[in-house]
Amino acid sequence: MSTDVGFKKLARQFIANLPVIDLLNDGFETISSLGRIMDNPTWELSAKPELWHMDQKELEDLRFRAIKYAFNHHYNNCEFYRRYCSDYGNVHPGDIHSIDDVLEKVPQIPVEAFKKTMISSIPKDRIHTVVTTSGTSGNYSYLPRDYGSLLRIGMVIVNFIINVGAPRVLKEQPIFEGKLPKLINYALPNIYFSTLLPSPNEASTWFSSAFYGLLPFFKLFQIPYDFHLEGFRFDPGQILEKIKERTKDNKMMFLVGFHYVLNELMKYMDEKGERLELDPDGSNLCVTALAGGWKKLSGEAIDKEEFRKKIVEHFGVYDPLIVDLYGFGESNTVALDFCPNRNMHLSPHVLAVTRDPETLEIQDYGEEGLMSVWDSTMLSFPSFVISDDIVKLTEPFECDCGVISQCVEYKGRAKKAELRSCGLKMQQILTDENMRDLTILKEKALRSGIGL
Repeated sequence: MSTDVGFKKLARQFIANLPVIDLLNDGFETISSLGRIMDNPTWELSAKPELWHMDQKELEDLRFRAIKYAFNHHYNNCEFYRRYCSDYGNVHPGDIHSIDDVLEKVPQIPVEAFKKTMISSIPKDRIHTVVTTSGTSGNYSYLPRDYGSLLRIGMVIVNFIINVGAPRVLKEQPIFEGKLPKLINYALPNIYFSTLLPSPNEASTWFSSAFYGLLPFFKLFQIPYDFHLEGFRFDPGQILEKIKERTKDNKMMFLVGFHYVLNELMKYMDEKGERLELDPDGSNLCVTALAGGWKKLSGEAIDKEEFRKKIVEHFGVYDPLIVDLYGFGESNTVALDFCPNRNMHLSPHVLAVTRDPETLEIQDYGEEGLMSVWDSTMLSFPSFVISDDIVKLTEPFECDCGVISQCVEYKGRAKKAELRSCGLKMQQILTDENMRDLTILKEKALRSGIGL
């Protein structure tokens, strides 16, 4: 063990003896309180320690204030969105007094718009990174991120881990005897993030960019991590050796990546006759977190249950700790199914509805339609968007796992024909200047894809 690795291990063991979760929640509460004092409800909302199980009336009030704040910010700082509001019905921030006004008046942008123009609410020198996403058309969207927007989604994810994930582990793993200090004393010296992604400095996918918001926490707690596709190289043999080497000292591995990358790694394991036994009964707390759609590299659909069985067989992990993630680049929307009932819980910081693909009318809960959100935590561009994902949404409810939220069921991508009404509305307000500005973001964008 090198001196540097040994020092970091000692540092994590020291930190593990502190009341870590209390300290994190105190930090979140301080940020949330500062947001309230400074009249910035986007920070107040995203840093709320009780975000994932808030009283619904309190949540709805805070979320409304955050959306109104974000709407005012984008209206004043994004020339494209201001013109879009004018075309939409001459809507102004002063017209928004209730959540019904948000649903009826605050315009949502179809994701197709981000492929045609630069849409930004921040100065160019505040663009920290640019996320790209191709959607259904194959043409790229260019989505600027400032550091604050990245950090806010990082806080939402860490909040889930410590305030939803940790209590569930205490209930289900008897080795910790229901004692939080015992769990922390095990977790911090043993945790390791093994990511099947390029580093956030190289790649422009939404999944890679999410790590920008997590890296400050990794550094704070000296948590080791690898980006196995760094340099856009996929070397399955080297990845397996690194995992085996790391898990000698770090039993609690988070294996994170896209479904199709993991599928390619398992194909290599089949060719070499390799199998691992990382955590058969879940006592090591090895988590496998997957995102990016249930498809192989060829585009062939993957059966969820069969894929989970395949992961268990190849890596020797515990099925309940295999987690599916949902999100899209046009917002900080995140949903995950770390739930005994496999409910895909949507983060409560977003206001979400579905829209009829043909009429764009808001639908009732339970109907299949276009996922549409008002996300106040993204201040780098108006993340009030109509996506091209077809989903079902529940109304908010308290789940057995303790989360109070909507649940999302992903059904697939909308066909191009279904998005025609979105595209026609957008084309009417685009100018040549908008299209020229898009080149600015293209120059700042990192490589997309993963180079397999």
